Amino acid sequence: MADSSDIDWQSGDKSGLVSIGTHKLFAKIAGPTRKAGEPLVIVVTGLGSSITSWPSVLRGCIRFARIMAYDRTGLGKSEKAPSPSPRTGEVIAEELSTLLKAMHLEPPYVLVGQSYGGILARLFLAQRPKDVVGLCLLDANQERTYSDRPIVDELLEAMLDGINYYEVCGMKKSHKLSEEDWDIMASDNGDDGEYVGLEKADYASSADALAAHKQFDRQVLGSYPVSVVRANTIRELNAILKAATERGNGTEEQRAQVTKLFATFDALEEKLQREQLRLSSHSRYHFTENSGHNVQVYEPDLVVDEVKWILQSRPTSS
Repeated sequence: MADSSDIDWQSGDKSGLVSIGTHKLFAKIAGPTRKAGEPLVIVVTGLGSSITSWPSVLRGCIRFARIMAYDRTGLGKSEKAPSPSPRTGEVIAEELSTLLKAMHLEPPYVLVGQSYGGILARLFLAQRPKDVVGLCLLDANQERTYSDRPIVDELLEAMLDGINYYEVCGMKKSHKLSEEDWDIMASDNGDDGEYVGLEKADYASSADALAAHKQFDRQVLGSYPVSVVRANTIRELNAILKAATERGNGTEEQRAQVTKLFATFDALEEKLQREQLRLSSHSRYHFTENSGHNVQVYEPDLVVDEVKWILQSRPTSS
């Protein structure tokens, strides 16, 4: 693995550890050499996730765009911070800016945010509003996700004992990764749980910080393109609930709570996802029945197509 500040990140297929001052983050970049004014596509992963679920999207995008993916502090191949500070979305967005500066990767940028990565991508937009020229939001969380649709992780964890998540939810059967890439992703346990926990601890405060920017009311991206993709996440959730019930996992009260939550999940998720169209006057919406929450694993070609649409339809000048 390369570890040098002398790497030319502007061309070729490169990967390595990059210093952001206090520690180093792992970054991977590929695609055509950028010409002046051409956007760099940046992948922003979900909560506590490394980039191991993104290889098919990266391979698809490099045919027409330069694209970068990176592991956040303490995740994947990136180093931990010397002293774990709060992992707020604002801190994470600032670290991305520092990483881009260290790699000499200038704007403009198109951000691809999946799940919690949607909140992180939009906090980066809040910090650098003139530098982002497009957003692709994949089953993304937004500022009201936590308050309007309580996180189900805590309830589900009590019912996952003895259940193989990838098999039960259908991902193992329906993924579109190569077998080698699947094995890498499926065996990736991230860090020791410390930084996953730190990101979870600051999820609600990060959503509140995003809400304060009122990006929907201000149509913050103007006419720059926004793609919103909603996945068929409820299919996965119902499969997990069915398997847990059959095994007798969780208490009767917990199963009743989850059942009640899932009854309204789909309609609320539709509302939350569509609200993100207000970020721009030039936006489009796609619901896919074929994908669970991790669209980049189920339908990487769909993600590639949305990135291509953004790049082809963006204004050439502000």
